[in-house]
Amino acid sequence: MSLPEKSQRGSPYAQELISHLLPDCTPQRTARGERLDLQINGQSMCYLILEGTIAVYRRSDDMMLSTARSPAVFGLANLTDIYFNDYFKTVSPCLIGTLTTERVNDIIKEKALWGLLSKQLMFVYNRLYNNVMPQGATTAYEMIRQQLITLMEEDDSYRGSITAERYIREKTQLSRSGVMRILADLKTGGFIEMEDGRLIKINKLPARY
Repeated sequence: MSLPEKSQRGSPYAQELISHLLPDCTPQRTARGERLDLQINGQSMCYLILEGTIAVYRRSDDMMLSTARSPAVFGLANLTDIYFNDYFKTVSPCLIGTLTTERVNDIIKEKALWGLLSKQLMFVYNRLYNNVMPQGATTAYEMIRQQLITLMEEDDSYRGSITAERYIREKTQLSRSGVMRILADLKTGGFIEMEDGRLIKINKLPARY
């Protein structure tokens, strides 16, 4: 099976890690909108995103933390005693390989992949800290501004499948009315271009609202 090309936004280590884990999993096709949990029947799972795009959610409040497109690996953090119980949904049809974290741990030991694993985890944590967590956004507008910029960086297919209002609310949990009002003002002012609620283009976002 040929593996997908590297994503510019993705980890430079994911492809190599996937090549070591792929022989031990059975890739399956999934439709858009399917949910996959990091724990199944008490067993921690690892997922290889071979094709497609997924969105990661925090279980405690169902907030969307990030999106990722292939190649990507999820569930590696559960190789440690610090357990993460988030989940993700496919936002496009995907090809996903599944195996237990116990098996992943065995492969890491057998092939001495600790260096590669640590680089992958550091990349993920660095991206979480710098790109996912709020960067000093104290007002609703500043949060919306950040998420509009992030949305514009998403794949065209994903950006065309979700309204800007829904994307922003899933990542900030701001009120629908507040988000809609600010988006309407930005559109009226010519700062953004939208069609059927979907973000088409950002012209220039003001620093303050």
